[in-house]
Amino acid sequence: MVRIHAFARGSNIALVLAVAWLLVSTTPLQAADNGSGASLRGVFDQVEPMLEDLREIMGFGPRGPVKLTTITKAQFRRLYQKRMREEQKPREIRNEVTFLKLFGLVPEDFDYEKTVLDLLSEQAWALYDYKRRTMFLSDWAPPEAREYALLHELVHAVDDQEFNLQRYVNDARESEQQLARLAAVEGQASWVMTEWVMQQSGRSLRGNRLLAIATASATRFEAERFPIYESTPFYFREVLIFPYTDGLLFQHDVIARFGTEGLKRVFEQPPETTQQILQPDLYVEGFDPSPPELAQVAIPKGFKRVYDGTFGQLDHRILLEHHLGEQDRGELLDKWRGGRFEVLEKRRTGQSMLRYAVRWDDLEAAREYYHLYRQVCERKWDGLELVDSGKGRCEGTSPAGRIVLELDGSTVRSVEGLPHDQMTKEQEECCAQ
Repeated sequence: MVRIHAFARGSNIALVLAVAWLLVSTTPLQAADNGSGASLRGVFDQVEPMLEDLREIMGFGPRGPVKLTTITKAQFRRLYQKRMREEQKPREIRNEVTFLKLFGLVPEDFDYEKTVLDLLSEQAWALYDYKRRTMFLSDWAPPEAREYALLHELVHAVDDQEFNLQRYVNDARESEQQLARLAAVEGQASWVMTEWVMQQSGRSLRGNRLLAIATASATRFEAERFPIYESTPFYFREVLIFPYTDGLLFQHDVIARFGTEGLKRVFEQPPETTQQILQPDLYVEGFDPSPPELAQVAIPKGFKRVYDGTFGQLDHRILLEHHLGEQDRGELLDKWRGGRFEVLEKRRTGQSMLRYAVRWDDLEAAREYYHLYRQVCERKWDGLELVDSGKGRCEGTSPAGRIVLELDGSTVRSVEGLPHDQMTKEQEECCAQ
């Protein structure tokens, strides 16, 4: 799976971004002179004192030198575009965009590559390459943000030398796990950076969850000041910022339970889902949701599966807010117990179809979500009006195809974009009788 969070690295107080790079710095603690090197050397001089501070806060420090250099915005955009094209096949990106369109999360004319490059070019002020173990500080970062950006990325460098971030990320099986692990990585760096800032004035983040919540809220507020971020589709904004806001709160709760050892625990026992990030108690319990069965339907002629995966608690939070507006649905969303989707496509015509299912903790939550998702369907499919066709079942048609939505116990299932002459298994059985 490709999703943006498989390669993008969100925003924090200083809107720091950690992405993998192709560049290599050959000299430890050396600032490249690309027009701003002289002004940045003063920032780099703070590295050694910062590393000592991190050792005290984290309980462990670097095992060796940290390589540092600077990068221009033009270099960033050019090289990141090259990296995207090397690591992602056009077909994979196309399938990802189809997935986003089927859930109504991006417009029909959405330009994936341009959106990602514009967004990251605006947000990337500091970068840590865990493949090359090199850190980059952008030459366009505001002077007041450089110190925080540097500290944040030094946390990544320390974590990498201790736990091997490349292996940590690569061991994730799919994007839901990738995003959970990314939230652990960025949440830790954000928490440690905030704790470092607090200690400069004799305070501490430890034992003060209200301060952690305020920090996460300030992060979101700061991100919304940036025009490209604010104009980007809601899904991308939320996936981008999640590791730094919810990830910080996750790390704070783990530290509250396990103390400084909680900084190591998130690497030694990685979170598996975004639900574990949003509900740290489930992380401690090791709760592992089981994916529900998709709706049974004969695959239409000419269609084949091109994309599938988990649709997690965060995905559902974004989906409902995107289509139905901002409301407090936390009590419902906390009852998510597994979700998955499958995208099918008819290559000859480009027609696409979605199978989707989500399981909830109890019947009441499933019924509530069934009615919410019914509204979502009518908003994302032009001309669709769903009509009841049985208890806990509704269906309708749109120019894109037929949609069937059903409630089965604690599971909600849908088939969307079904060719108009195609029946579900249940309809075939009904006709046979």
